[in-house]
Amino acid sequence: MRRVIVGFAAFFYILLLWGCANQTTPTGGPKDETPPRLLRSVPANKERNFKGKNIELVFDETVALNNPKDEILISPTTQQEVEFKVRKNIVTITPKEGWKDSTTYSISFREGIRDITENNAPQNLKLAFSTGPSIDSMLVAGRVKMAMDIKIPEKITVALYERDTFNIFEDKPNYFTLIDKKATFSLENIKRGTYYIYAFKDNNKNLKVESRTEKFAFLANPIDLTGPVDSLVLPLVGMDMRPLAINYIRNNGLLTKIKFNKNIVGYQVRTGNGQDFAHSFGDDQTEVSIYNPKPIKDSLEVFLHASDSIQSLVDTVFYIKPVTANSIPADFKSTAGPIGYNLKTNLVVQEFTFSKPVKSIHFDSLFIRLDSLNKIPLTKKDITYDTIFKKLKIAKAVPFDSLFRKPPPPPLPGDGTGKTKGQEPLPRARPLLPPQPELTFAKGAIISQEGDTLKPQKFVVPEIKKQSTGTLLVKVDTQEPYYIVQLTGTDGTVVEEAANVKEYAFEYLAARNYRIRVIIDRNNNGKWDPGNYFTREEPEPTWFYKTQDKKYDFPIRANWELGPIMLIF
Repeated sequence: MRRVIVGFAAFFYILLLWGCANQTTPTGGPKDETPPRLLRSVPANKERNFKGKNIELVFDETVALNNPKDEILISPTTQQEVEFKVRKNIVTITPKEGWKDSTTYSISFREGIRDITENNAPQNLKLAFSTGPSIDSMLVAGRVKMAMDIKIPEKITVALYERDTFNIFEDKPNYFTLIDKKATFSLENIKRGTYYIYAFKDNNKNLKVESRTEKFAFLANPIDLTGPVDSLVLPLVGMDMRPLAINYIRNNGLLTKIKFNKNIVGYQVRTGNGQDFAHSFGDDQTEVSIYNPKPIKDSLEVFLHASDSIQSLVDTVFYIKPVTANSIPADFKSTAGPIGYNLKTNLVVQEFTFSKPVKSIHFDSLFIRLDSLNKIPLTKKDITYDTIFKKLKIAKAVPFDSLFRKPPPPPLPGDGTGKTKGQEPLPRARPLLPPQPELTFAKGAIISQEGDTLKPQKFVVPEIKKQSTGTLLVKVDTQEPYYIVQLTGTDGTVVEEAANVKEYAFEYLAARNYRIRVIIDRNNNGKWDPGNYFTREEPEPTWFYKTQDKKYDFPIRANWELGPIMLIF
């Protein structure tokens, strides 16, 4: 009997030890919202002449590491392996080869250390120390923004490079940090010197810019760091800086397709013998489609010149050889943009993108139908066609009253006076509303380069009541000589724009929310330019209007006039 009791006691003791050895999140009670508090560290913050190898941080409660290699940032950048360990309330950081002599290090812990109850992280925990007799004290701070949007960027790396021969696509920075939730950054304990600053979305965490997939920002001029710099603004852009190259050229007999490694903005093609042929962008702007001329007896020499947004060029010669067609021509399709009537210009407008280049337009099959008896024909001057982009734009001037006609009053009942003998007046009959006008593509209106046509299509022109629209008045106060004032929707789509105006009226606006964006058009070319890293050209600046309550959106109401609002930039 005694053996049984002893055995049970030993089993209970083992269970107790096992339970103590496993840390679990306590349940019950109020939620723990207090982050861990640093009690002490070795070295201490701002300590000089530190000669140890291990950094040790002691907290007031048990903590855990959270992705420390990504969250705990050590500047200057170290190329060696760094080991992170935690034991209860003690965190140690150990570089494999030790700390570099006579160097000031700054460590930002971000979300790399948390408590084990509610994952609270110490707020703005940083540690700076020096392995030499002095500690660097320079500061670089500012914010990162989207160049063409008000959206606050997230998880952006800001980096400093000390050499003027570095390459942000190949080299790692000397100092780096990450922006906070407000997109602001602060690089502290930097040594005096001259630096170049960049920001980028480091998706693969290699501390190098991958321009094909990562947005980035840069300042063209270096920062001469002899004192604190705390008001920098870095605008992010998406700009593929890879050299332009051809991936492949393929001929299926009907088409020859040239595929590039990225988008191009323009191209030119010509044959060696001067033969005409149709060509356009393909499915997107990474592809050029050439419609093989017929017949090709031997081979056709083709000269190709293409450029991208950073003026990277491709100049090449290739040959189209006779090939038996091994593919079936694709269907001829169109994508229609929204149709509308501009009350300011009295234009019916709509844009179409085609799957193939247009060979011919039959204008007798293209018109605006008012009713079964009346229609307004479209003519050549009403249409603009871009052969390269396969886009057709219609802008037909039609007076409002001609397009949206009022119904005639119905005849009076009875004897024509509205009365019958010995009776009360009869009610007037309800007027018949005229049909809505329709932009009509009859069969055979558009013929493609391959001889097929679109199916018949109709697009109702919606009537906009003037009293349902509003007006926005703006005044501009600036020293900039060239700029573009853009009225956009809340999604960034441009509704209307005006260049270099001091006063302007945006009229006949649909009742909804809007934003105002201003482009500082430095080169006065009428568009925003994203810049070029290789030629040290920064993106053209942008400015966004804010209301008095610091909001970007503002409403336009029906039958109402807002403004004038002041645009000061």
